[in-house]
Amino acid sequence: MTRSQLILVLAAVALVVVLFQLPRSVVENEQVQEVVETESHSMEIPQEVENQINELRRLIREEENIDKKANFAHSLARHYLDYGVVDSAASYAEAMELWVSSPSELVADIYFTAFERSPGPEQAKEYAAKAREVLQQMLDKDPINLVVKNRLAMTMVVSENPMAGITLLREILEADETNRQAILNLGLLAIQSGQFERAKERFENLVSMNASDHEAKLYLAVSLMEINQQSQARLLLEEILATQDSIPAIKIMANDYLSGL
Repeated sequence: MTRSQLILVLAAVALVVVLFQLPRSVVENEQVQEVVETESHSMEIPQEVENQINELRRLIREEENIDKKANFAHSLARHYLDYGVVDSAASYAEAMELWVSSPSELVADIYFTAFERSPGPEQAKEYAAKAREVLQQMLDKDPINLVVKNRLAMTMVVSENPMAGITLLREILEADETNRQAILNLGLLAIQSGQFERAKERFENLVSMNASDHEAKLYLAVSLMEINQQSQARLLLEEILATQDSIPAIKIMANDYLSGL
């Protein structure tokens, strides 16, 4: 993913970079009870994971206990999300909504992650709306849940009232000034709106809180590049690439940025 693509994605979705737009696709046509899996852009799924997927499909078909069925469906959807098969993952969230009677954290998790990893802004808005509905119901029941508030805020950013999402993020920081996700989200929104100095401050804060936060380091490097501090950005990108525990997708993007310097 190139630097220009990253900025475009942030502008369209105002979220973490879409990491899963790779050139292969998986077409899922098998019907699992009322679940119909659909085509999505994805990475190639390793055989070991494919075996786990097939086993989870079997368990979903055969399980009669609703809670267990929902857990199996969530696990299966997470596999799909890990490999970019977003539509198929979302189809299981839709099925789970039919199975369970109350707002489900598992359903919200699938929709929200589908929102984050959607291959385009229109699909992202669709899943954001579905996630927002479930998250709002959850927040109504538990108004101090900051994890739910963070997710709800980011779905609001792509709604007709984006300032409501930003206001909610600021409320989170008033309650917890070190809340990583709220700081990260506000930093990404600062990049999206071209406020690179403000973004730099947000990500520097995160790195000072946790020097091993490679995601924050990546976005700090992006912010530094935008304000012509390439030498500092280079050092951060080299740190990410030299670290064993940085996730592969972050390393891929760090390498792309470094190659462009």
